[in-house]
Amino acid sequence: MKISIPFIPNQAYTNFIKDKIQRIESVYFSLHSGPILDARMRFRQVKIEALSEGLKTLGSIKKYCLLNSRFINPSLYNDKTFLNQTLDKLELLVSDSDITGIVFSDAYFLNAVASTKRKIISQLEAVPGINCMIDSEQKAFSFFEIIEQTGFKLPSKIVLDRSLNRNIELLKRTAREIKKKRHHLKIELLANEGCIYHCPFKLTHDSQISFSNTQFATDKNFQTNHAIGCHAYFHKTPEKFFKSPFIRPEDIEQYDRIADTIKLCGRTIGFNFLFQCIDAYINKTFKGNLLSLMDATHWLSDVCHIDNKSLDPDFFKILTSCTKDCKKCKICSDLMNKTAYKKPFKIKAYKDYR
Repeated sequence: MKISIPFIPNQAYTNFIKDKIQRIESVYFSLHSGPILDARMRFRQVKIEALSEGLKTLGSIKKYCLLNSRFINPSLYNDKTFLNQTLDKLELLVSDSDITGIVFSDAYFLNAVASTKRKIISQLEAVPGINCMIDSEQKAFSFFEIIEQTGFKLPSKIVLDRSLNRNIELLKRTAREIKKKRHHLKIELLANEGCIYHCPFKLTHDSQISFSNTQFATDKNFQTNHAIGCHAYFHKTPEKFFKSPFIRPEDIEQYDRIADTIKLCGRTIGFNFLFQCIDAYINKTFKGNLLSLMDATHWLSDVCHIDNKSLDPDFFKILTSCTKDCKKCKICSDLMNKTAYKKPFKIKAYKDYR
């Protein structure tokens, strides 16, 4: 099964991707300049020309631009200058780098862009992002209808909500029903987010990131999560990580007949993380701390070590048959006691944060 991975303009990382190109289905990337239109905080600016040059060297693999913020400043929906400047960048990337499409979460933004009636729109797929949480065929068809009305191309793939990773029968049925109507559509699954199962904080967290990116408010996401959000949850009950709907590298083959591609996330963590993570999922094996492959719970790898290989061979069967009724079950706590240990406090070297 091929993978979909982040692209960040960096020569060493680009060369790394090119070495793995036969195993990569697509890359996804931020515009890195102008207003923040994707769903994460931005740490650096990159000129569109440098981004385009890096993408160009990747050849014919599919390339998707992330315009998947939960929302933008509402005044921008009617700002023709802003909308046309965004499309100018997309036009350049189509012309120079042959990008495939965009990833979106905000249907208002999709309609606003479509209202410009620029020709470039009909050349781009519009792919619903993972945070659209598509967990049924009806929801998928609803998004397809909106996309068709805008004039964007229908997507050639769809990423299903991470919760389905642990509900195999529902995942099979959803994928089957979607493909009945869209025979050539590829099904993609997110493997390594590592967040809370059906996370109660998710929608608010996404909105807080978007709100910070509009510059209406100071970014307080880390502090909030650490004090009263997912960080606090996992600090108190680290064993609940096993409920998270991640897919281990060793378990990818369990999804071969259901999905077509695996998506990896973690583009804000750094290149060392991406090198390790991509290698692990391409090779379908990882000897080390399972938490060091995760995105949302990567921070927990500094606190706890889960020996990934100690989870073999029954982990997939155990967790996909779990009722999630934790009050009557000790599976996760038993797994934690068997496979994990707490790590001593240690100040990381500067290079490990890069």
